[in-house]
Amino acid sequence: MNDDRCDVLGPLMSGYVDGELTQQQRQFVEVHARDCETCRRKLDELEELRARFAELDLEEVNTTEWRERMNEPTVETTRNVGWVVFIGGVVLAATVGVVSFFGASDVSTLAKLIVAGVYGGLVLLLISVARQRLIEQKTDKYRDVEI
Repeated sequence: MNDDRCDVLGPLMSGYVDGELTQQQRQFVEVHARDCETCRRKLDELEELRARFAELDLEEVNTTEWRERMNEPTVETTRNVGWVVFIGGVVLAATVGVVSFFGASDVSTLAKLIVAGVYGGLVLLLISVARQRLIEQKTDKYRDVEI
């Protein structure tokens, strides 16, 4: 028996299995599942899946161990290489774009000056932020504090 109640029951099934429904919702699921073979099967599958997950012995990783895993030399090297490649690609793409823009003869001098100002400002801001971060990294007395 597949009717409109099946559409209503669908979103309630997970809540039923997890014990999160109100009494009225729980009764609705139970009554409908008694009469509807399809919904009863879906509900049984969800309950079986929940039981399987409950049996799993998942490894608990404490904060210290997690930090050690994240700071392994392989992870750190891969992260640093990724940043270098990414920044290199962005710089190369920006350089090609700027050179081709300034080399174009059909672009007015005013437009070139405006773009030069925008790019120049962005570069100066980037240098300023990078410099500030490097100084902060060297002088931060709280950098080794774990929360």
